[in-house]
Amino acid sequence: MKKRTLSLLCLAAMLLGLFAGCAKQPANSNQESEASQRTGEIMGSSEATDVNVGLIMGPPSMGLGYLMHEAEEGSTFNRYNFEIAGVDYSAVAASLNQGDYDIATVPSNVAAILYNNEDMREKVKVISIGNLGLLYILTTDPDINTLEDLKGRTVYSIGEGGPPEFTFDFLLDAAGLADEVNFSFRPTPFEVLNLLQEEKNAVALLPQPFVEVAKLLVADLRVAIDVTEAWNGLNMDTGAQSVTTVTVVRTAFLEEHEQAVMEYLELSKQSTDYCLAHLEEAAQWTEDYETFLNPEIALDAIPHCSICTVTGEEMKEILSGFLQIIYDLNPDAVGGKMPEDDFYYSMPVKGE
Repeated sequence: MKKRTLSLLCLAAMLLGLFAGCAKQPANSNQESEASQRTGEIMGSSEATDVNVGLIMGPPSMGLGYLMHEAEEGSTFNRYNFEIAGVDYSAVAASLNQGDYDIATVPSNVAAILYNNEDMREKVKVISIGNLGLLYILTTDPDINTLEDLKGRTVYSIGEGGPPEFTFDFLLDAAGLADEVNFSFRPTPFEVLNLLQEEKNAVALLPQPFVEVAKLLVADLRVAIDVTEAWNGLNMDTGAQSVTTVTVVRTAFLEEHEQAVMEYLELSKQSTDYCLAHLEEAAQWTEDYETFLNPEIALDAIPHCSICTVTGEEMKEILSGFLQIIYDLNPDAVGGKMPEDDFYYSMPVKGE
């Protein structure tokens, strides 16, 4: 039992990086209306090409097993080469900027920072949303069931400076609880998990798949509040949702090989749909392609990771709304200004 506990804690530590910097889920779709697409020819070459893809371990890549399998089998038009770059999104961003990756997954606010950074050698565009809300309030306290029940309590969390912090801060503010809840960050999941184990009725805000890890380590731990449901309850007319990760492309590669980017989006859509419908196969792929370290935990976590492929106008509406929320809370968290319209990629349709 001690060995299993250590293994799970190591797993949690390896996944920390994804959420440290870094809502009702819509139907996964990359089918765009003509109103949301640009009119024109497909840019660049129509010839098959090599596409280097950098992925973050965990939820951003756990739904791409089908795509990776198809690429491995040679069933794609273009040649997709995947690298699972651990959980260090900063390394992924650096490799993208050096041209080592053509397509990559990053936390949502990091994509905006890359776009706004004038010192970047490679310009980027966002092409899809890969994960929406992953957050849950966990506790053994039977009296906590709503946000109001958190009044006067301390909530432990990882994810300072990223989507977890901004999502929860916004919810607390909307509920009139901004000054009523003590939000206490910890640098590693070790500390949060230890607090859940050692402090009676401790409360934690954690993303998937940490939720499933925590349930295995803490007796009687339960999900008290689904943060995604709480966000949906706000019924915001802006369409904003909590966005954890997105996929970006080097603008130069897009202009040279747009057909490869379009194929990638179509395959991503097929992959996320397939994986959500075939959980056991998807969980096994997480081990085969090293997108996660434990297929048993992956099997339980995948349905709760808000895995999706959202593109086009729907992507822009959801992501721009979330980035606006982050900007209003802390402009530096999106690079100092809101991204312009050219940040958001839309697929072309030929004019009549």
